[in-house]
Amino acid sequence: MSELLFELPLRSAERTPHASAIIHKDDIVAYASLAQAIDRFSAAVTGPLGLGKLERIAIYLPKVTETVVTIFGAARAGCVFVPVNPLLKPAQVGHILRDCNVRALVTSAERAETLADELNSCTDLRHVIVTGQASVAPSGAHYAIHSWRDLDTASGNPKPHRVIDADMVAIFYTSGSTGRPKGVVLSHRNMVTGAHSVASYLGNMPDD
Repeated sequence: MSELLFELPLRSAERTPHASAIIHKDDIVAYASLAQAIDRFSAAVTGPLGLGKLERIAIYLPKVTETVVTIFGAARAGCVFVPVNPLLKPAQVGHILRDCNVRALVTSAERAETLADELNSCTDLRHVIVTGQASVAPSGAHYAIHSWRDLDTASGNPKPHRVIDADMVAIFYTSGSTGRPKGVVLSHRNMVTGAHSVASYLGNMPDD
């Protein structure tokens, strides 16, 4: 049976809703709460933000809960997530955003400020979602800035674009050690197969 990437945490939420899905510092997120956050993000990007099927959503954040929600929420919406190494400099980030025509960027308010000059040349960018207090977009900017909190509390049911397991779900960029980073396209099938393979050889169990 074919599987889509976002179905993995959603099915876990159905089986064990109160089990811990994410532990980050002092915060513990149960699978039921994670599933709800994924659905809210999906509803926000396909509703108020109006992103189309397979449009790119970049993530320029460290390993925090919002990173996980964006990855699976983008997949749930029928969009494509693009993880950006949080250690990259603004010029390197700008190259990735332009190279794969990123439509929305999820980052922190502080990181958005450091990227301001680069974002001016990212002509496909329409939305910047910040995890802290949202500021006003620079005068003449071709993109809007949104607060994660505002989008996360927006009402509405997910109306995702229909995708199949052969559709693209992610673009991972190489380190660029021998030149500019290059994007590697992965489908739902690629990602799910990899997830099952890793879980198998690590011997992961539902209570891990």
